[in-house]
Amino acid sequence: MATIRFTGLASGLDTEKMVKEMMKARKEPMNRLLREKQTLEWKRDSYREMNSLLLELRTSVDSLRFSGNFNKKQASSENDNIASVNVVGTPKLSSYAVEVKQLAQAEMPAAVALTIDPSLKNNTKAEIGSAFTLTVNGQAIQVEAKDSIESVVSKINAKTSASNVQATLVDGQLHLTSASGKVGSLTNQEFSITTTGDSSRLGIAADSTVTSTTGSVGQKSKVVINGIEHEGTTNKITFDGVEFTLKQKNVGSAINVSNKVDEDAVFNTIKDFVNKYNDIIAKINKEISEPRFRSYKPLLDEEKEALPDKTVDKMEEMAKSGLLLRESTLKSALDEMRRAFSTAISGTGVNAAFDTMTEIGIGGPPFGKNAYQENGKLYIDEKKLRSAIRNNGAEVTKLFTNFSDSTNPATKYKESGIAERLYSELSKAIDKVTGQAGSATSTAAYDESYLGKKLKETNDEIDRWEDRLKDIENRYYKQFATMEKLMAKSQSQSSWFAKMSGQ
Repeated sequence: MATIRFTGLASGLDTEKMVKEMMKARKEPMNRLLREKQTLEWKRDSYREMNSLLLELRTSVDSLRFSGNFNKKQASSENDNIASVNVVGTPKLSSYAVEVKQLAQAEMPAAVALTIDPSLKNNTKAEIGSAFTLTVNGQAIQVEAKDSIESVVSKINAKTSASNVQATLVDGQLHLTSASGKVGSLTNQEFSITTTGDSSRLGIAADSTVTSTTGSVGQKSKVVINGIEHEGTTNKITFDGVEFTLKQKNVGSAINVSNKVDEDAVFNTIKDFVNKYNDIIAKINKEISEPRFRSYKPLLDEEKEALPDKTVDKMEEMAKSGLLLRESTLKSALDEMRRAFSTAISGTGVNAAFDTMTEIGIGGPPFGKNAYQENGKLYIDEKKLRSAIRNNGAEVTKLFTNFSDSTNPATKYKESGIAERLYSELSKAIDKVTGQAGSATSTAAYDESYLGKKLKETNDEIDRWEDRLKDIENRYYKQFATMEKLMAKSQSQSSWFAKMSGQ
């Protein structure tokens, strides 16, 4: 609760204004701390933003460390009318000879549809009202007068294993069909239903026989791929990571299916990474090269209130500028990434003709540009890169993904692929920046990072100064109150003497 003071009653002085002026000089040490705290917060946020960029780039480069992202294949069929193809895995073979011997065909069951009495259709639990014998494919079923259509269905299905026929109620009809896979076990691939007694409410005339439609037996697909026959229940067969969709027989006239590297997919993966790299290093280079305007300091709250919003924004922009000027960790990270790109890889199986990025069409500025002005930006010779992917895909893969198990750091670096080097260097930079200002995803005001601890110390010092200044302010007001008391007493005595003199 704010203290209410009545000042200047005896002296007529503006005590509030005088105390405020006296406190200005006293507050200066705390003001410096407040400005320092704001600068530290800005600096921490800038570091965390840079850390977020490094993390984003490391995530992008992570996909380039694994050969699977370079082994994307595209299959094509010599004749899509006979068999079309689609890569669903990681093919090991480059081509396949395909002969379709037989297409899969679904089984067509034998079936009968009986139109039951409307009263049973509307109430499946109603009694049939008459007893009779229902013989389904040679299996006798006793139907009682008290049976409902539902119980009749249950009785028929209880005999399915012997009759090979099953019953279902569908849209007011009683459907009897051969059980799945049982068409071939029926006589002439048909079955009959015979009734003895009044079965009219079931949709069959009394003492009559109904014969089902003729079913057909299904068949499996058969295809010979590279001399080996494969069977399937459908016309889709997967072999060596390739899905073959069989459409037409071509016995005695095999077609060729070929696998090749999906040039567009690999090219776009590399191009997307290069674009991401260029975008992020441009942002980091901008941050570490911004000019520092040391004469501009963070504004205090009372200073902001006295200025137009546009002026405040402009002054804060100038005060924030250059907080990471020539920051050593970020500058070192950029240098190490450039070294990772430019250093040739070596090791078992590495082709010397494809041991640097420039040999596959990725390098610095084209002729006529000044490299130092580009700050490590990469350019892609699309024609050269596509040619390398198409004709030397294995070498391109090694250039990015080569792994070294050497325990010697220098040897490991030389033998590691570009992506492995970049991932390692980015991880080191992220760890260092995290130690300086906290992780990229952190929202904590204070943490165990250098700036986190520094902010905590500064904030504690501000709290101590606030208490100290409150004590000083109270002392000033107390001194003025004492002065007012003495002046009031003096004025009272003077008034008494004046009265006495007048008498």
